[in-house]
Amino acid sequence: MYPHSSRPWRPALIVIAAAVTYWNSLPIPFVLDDLASIVDNPHIRHWPTLADLISPLKNTAVAGRPVVELSLGINYALGGLDVRGYHLWNLAVHVTCALLLAGLVRRTLELPALPAGIRRRSADIAFAAALIWVVHPLNSEVIDYVVQRTESTMALFYLLAVYAALRAASVRRPIRWQATAVTACVMGMLSKESMVTAPLVIVLYDRIFLFESLRRAFAARGRFYLALLSTWLIFAALALSAPRAGVVGLSSGVSPWTYLMNQALIIVHYLGLAVWPRALVAFYGWPEPLALTAVLPYAAVVLGVLILTLAGLFTRPKLGFLGAWLFVTLAPASSVVPVSTEVGAERRMYLPLMAVVVLAVVVAVWLWDALAVRLRRPPSVVRSRIAATAALGFVTTALATATWLRNSEYSTSVSLARTIVERRPTSIAHHILGQELALAGDHDGAIAELRQAVEGDSKARMMLGIELFTRGQWANAIEQLDAFVRTAGLPYRLVPHWLEPSRAEVIDARTAIGRASAQLARWPDMLEQSRQILALNPSHADALGMRGDALFAQGKWSEAAAAYRQYLTVRPNDADAITRLGVTLMATNQTADALASFRRAVDANPQNGEARRNLAAALLDTNDPAGALVHANAAVTLRPGDSVAHELFGRALALQGRLSEAIDELQQALRLDPANADARADLARLSSSGLSRRPKS
Repeated sequence: MYPHSSRPWRPALIVIAAAVTYWNSLPIPFVLDDLASIVDNPHIRHWPTLADLISPLKNTAVAGRPVVELSLGINYALGGLDVRGYHLWNLAVHVTCALLLAGLVRRTLELPALPAGIRRRSADIAFAAALIWVVHPLNSEVIDYVVQRTESTMALFYLLAVYAALRAASVRRPIRWQATAVTACVMGMLSKESMVTAPLVIVLYDRIFLFESLRRAFAARGRFYLALLSTWLIFAALALSAPRAGVVGLSSGVSPWTYLMNQALIIVHYLGLAVWPRALVAFYGWPEPLALTAVLPYAAVVLGVLILTLAGLFTRPKLGFLGAWLFVTLAPASSVVPVSTEVGAERRMYLPLMAVVVLAVVVAVWLWDALAVRLRRPPSVVRSRIAATAALGFVTTALATATWLRNSEYSTSVSLARTIVERRPTSIAHHILGQELALAGDHDGAIAELRQAVEGDSKARMMLGIELFTRGQWANAIEQLDAFVRTAGLPYRLVPHWLEPSRAEVIDARTAIGRASAQLARWPDMLEQSRQILALNPSHADALGMRGDALFAQGKWSEAAAAYRQYLTVRPNDADAITRLGVTLMATNQTADALASFRRAVDANPQNGEARRNLAAALLDTNDPAGALVHANAAVTLRPGDSVAHELFGRALALQGRLSEAIDELQQALRLDPANADARADLARLSSSGLSRRPKS
């Protein structure tokens, strides 16, 4: 191995550059998938158990990735939901990846098979590549978007596996380094599925840099390769458990051909961002059907780069390895295996970008040397270092500044969502912005965005309907919610698989429709919604309550009583429902049962003025003026603006002989409601006896 001088300031500078670049990322809030995978994830509320890790939340960013979920659990144990700890963890992993990259590049360039000129500059090239890569804006998503540590965690183990495999080839007793490589493969498989290509890359690396042929490579390290390949069993086990089958794979609803055509555009876009990283996007949306003619120019670019890579592997294999690294590490998420809900993601370039950066640095060195030869005036060593340092400083500063600005776009969920709409204005982008505006309290803005989302994103109708509901636009809310419910059970060609409403979403939408129908006094419609919900869930409490309310409003007392009885088996302490049950019982002359219901309602909630008022009325009906006086007084205290409560209190006072106070209460009832005929009649016949009335709801 070619000797080199030890310069510890290089790794220190990489760490400092990363820390300065990402310092403003520490307060960035949880965004997008962070909410489901972190904020609402019950598994990280305690140290994740084996059962939690094996059976994670389905179709989330951490599903089938137990190492990542464990890291989130550690973060939560150390600091709860303090987001700074999560970003510091992400940054630490990112910096470790950069240091591993520097070590891998340096040791590779020092191999005897490399030219002497490259070996002399191995440390400089490795440092430059790692420094540029660690501050490159294309990697910012992995630090700023917390749950996307899935990518950097996998990359850390990927780089460690390749590095350990290289170190194992240079020592007499390789078992420790080989064990490290295999362990890293295991941990990587448990971090993200993209780790599946690591054993292949190690074999390819050995063939190109360490052995003259595959036969010699397998003869020397066959058992090691077999151990690496055995880690695919972990990948297979995770894949069979289908933790993310709803969004990834052949059953996710997107054909491999459609996804592949989309990837032609996306890969070219990635390469452009690697060179000019501007207008970055946190969410690219889902794959869309594309015409072949629209894809051909992009496919030609990808095919051209692939052909150059294959040619390089045969003619200049050490250079061609960089192209192979690019395509192989990108392949799991950017080939024919569909990721139905996300056609592209900048984090997928985390490992591939390393090859692009290393190639750029090597080419820059080669061009510098070629220029010096052409001019026949090679610069001095000092001038060369000054020029190289200045160039590296300029590039690093420019990239770090761009990354710092990108971090600031994550400062709020709304600002991030706006960048998505501005740069990739898909239906789902408008949906995301509408959701964030609603959470921020800008409901008018949310409704405007959601209206733009509904044509291509049927799930936006659900949120739009709820927003309209909260604004009191009942008819419009019903229209949107009904349109959302109608997308359940339709063929994929009409509604993509990932947009199909879940059973829970259908129930929630029908519940909201029922409540909106009540506001419009459309009692048959409310009753129908409750029937539809109960067909899906016979014990759904809200639906049982809606059914009771709809029947109550239509005066169907016996049916309403039965509905309320069933409802109260689910929610036994709902004072309003108990009160209405009592009213239905009074209406059907079941006075004793009604009185028991009113007492039960008061016991369930002594501060419920309606329950107190109705109990007072029932007690008057059963000739208990003393008891009625107590509860009518409480009703007036709890509901001072209730004309009926004052009337009942006045009547109870009159029956107790407190006529002056009774007159005051009845006059107050008339002041509150001049149309209160009962209060007017009570005043007219205050001296008569046997006053009674039915309880009112």
